[in-house]
Amino acid sequence: MTPSITIAIPTIGRPSLARTLDSIARQRLGVDDRVLVMLDTYQEQPRPDIVNLVASYGPAFELHPFDGGVHFYGNPQLNEAMRIASTDYFCGLGDDDIYVDGAIERLKVSLRPGRATLCQFYSPPFDTRDGAFRFVLWDEPKLRVAHISGCCLIAPVSALVPVKADLRCEVDYEWIVDVVKRTGHRPVWMPDCLIIARPDVINGAYVHRGVSACGGCGLVQYLEQLDSDGLCGDCEHVVLREFLVAPV
Repeated sequence: MTPSITIAIPTIGRPSLARTLDSIARQRLGVDDRVLVMLDTYQEQPRPDIVNLVASYGPAFELHPFDGGVHFYGNPQLNEAMRIASTDYFCGLGDDDIYVDGAIERLKVSLRPGRATLCQFYSPPFDTRDGAFRFVLWDEPKLRVAHISGCCLIAPVSALVPVKADLRCEVDYEWIVDVVKRTGHRPVWMPDCLIIARPDVINGAYVHRGVSACGGCGLVQYLEQLDSDGLCGDCEHVVLREFLVAPV
């Protein structure tokens, strides 16, 4: 039997929310899957535009306003979503992130009873000495602070624990550790980048197909930037394609 999943999206109603919901609407959702849009109402005005937006996606998409008494990366809203989740598994997604095409279908294949799964996440651009750069998180199958995102965690609802109320960015990582520990099992490390943070625009449209390493230079790029042989623009005319696939 295919497991059911809750996708929780804490939000303050940013314009990027529609892009996030579009990415979920492109997925193959099951009849028991739920999408909980958790609207932060602390010191905020009513948002009929968000009410109408969520309703436009159909009955699987639910809006839940929640005043957590503080604004902090949507953690109070995430905790409320965990409290009301009634599916087999639970995960969170930022309101400026997207799922790549086919993400939920691939995810469900990786799920194992009683175990947490940790997929990969294409980070927003970070400033480095070589300029803005994105990273695939996790970069190795180890629980390390600043090397994984809370969006990577897909956990059995029975193993969920609240995110700590401390106003520290590290509580995201600590939540992953606490949930994995509560399962009593090692997590399933899923080497598949299912999420893109703050997707870029290429050829007038937001990317959504996914990311992969170029078969020539090895740099991770959007699938929209790679040709049918998995080569980027810099490599497509200099790589011998017959050597891309090793002989059987």
